[in-house]
Amino acid sequence: MPQTGSKLVGVQYMRALASGMVLIGHVIAEAEHYFGTGLTAGLIPWTRGVDIFFVISGCIIMVSAQKYFGCAGGMRHFLRNRFVRVAPLYWFFTTLMLLALLALPGGAKDTVLDWGQVATSYLFIPYERYDGRIAPVLSLGWTLNYEIYFYALFSLAILLPQKTGPLVLVAAMAAVSLAGWAAAFDAAPLVIWSNPLILEFCFGVLLGHVYLHHWQGRTGCNGLALALLALGFALMTALNAVEGLHRTLSSGLPAALMTGSMVFLWHQPRTADRLSRLGLLLGDTSYALYLSHRFALRLLTLGLLPLLPAGTAGGWIFVFTACAAAVAASVLVHFRIEKPMLRWCTRRPQTVAA
Repeated sequence: MPQTGSKLVGVQYMRALASGMVLIGHVIAEAEHYFGTGLTAGLIPWTRGVDIFFVISGCIIMVSAQKYFGCAGGMRHFLRNRFVRVAPLYWFFTTLMLLALLALPGGAKDTVLDWGQVATSYLFIPYERYDGRIAPVLSLGWTLNYEIYFYALFSLAILLPQKTGPLVLVAAMAAVSLAGWAAAFDAAPLVIWSNPLILEFCFGVLLGHVYLHHWQGRTGCNGLALALLALGFALMTALNAVEGLHRTLSSGLPAALMTGSMVFLWHQPRTADRLSRLGLLLGDTSYALYLSHRFALRLLTLGLLPLLPAGTAGGWIFVFTACAAAVAASVLVHFRIEKPMLRWCTRRPQTVAA
């Protein structure tokens, strides 16, 4: 069985890819909106990087949670660790968004102040906005509503046997999704919690299950891993062009193929080159990039747009400049905000009662 304690380097690269795709998608949409021109790269489903994140999350949780099975207080420790990893930085940027709405009403595009939405944003409860969209104050946080829901369900699986518990979880999540499809719920929490998108976490759990219990490990398959990664990306692009195909199929299955290729086949050389180190850094900063890039993008939109030429040329200048600025900002957020927050939240008292 593969070593579960080592970092899955291929998954770090996938996190970097996923966050980069979301960034590019949002920047291109912003450029097309303000410059009034279509950019050919917009034909690629960049924002489906979120689906890759969901599959990665299921896989990583499955692998990293093994130490909690059969452990006294395992469920409680699992929930605490996951909450500490996700909530503080999200709450930081949610608060930043709230302050922006209070200081500059109407300054945030497509966002208005709703105190019911504010409360549910901090509690990770899905809430229907004024425009019918189910999203928190920090709109990017819609994915966190799924994440926290998945963590809550997985914590129940920890109470079951180590090998079968996660499989029971997958079956239960599939049943909930089927029930949601049949019942057509109206309440926002039920709409989100029964959405077939939750099956993308199941894809990741199944990948992790195979990795832990059935995969003997192979080396020297980096070429095959990259080929399957490219195939998955091409498949995602093609399937997203098919009308009527649910996102779980058009994006979730290709995301599972892409993630699986890097989990099972990628072998990191002992001596990492600069490109490898950059990939690991971008993987580490992916969560910070996801949560912060809208702020960097908004500031650049206000300050840079008046200086750029109209048309396609100006649009592409904006895309490259905004992407570089957002990545640079995310590195600062990771080291100056995210990591200090994690250290503070996970510090232990010097003396602990017996």
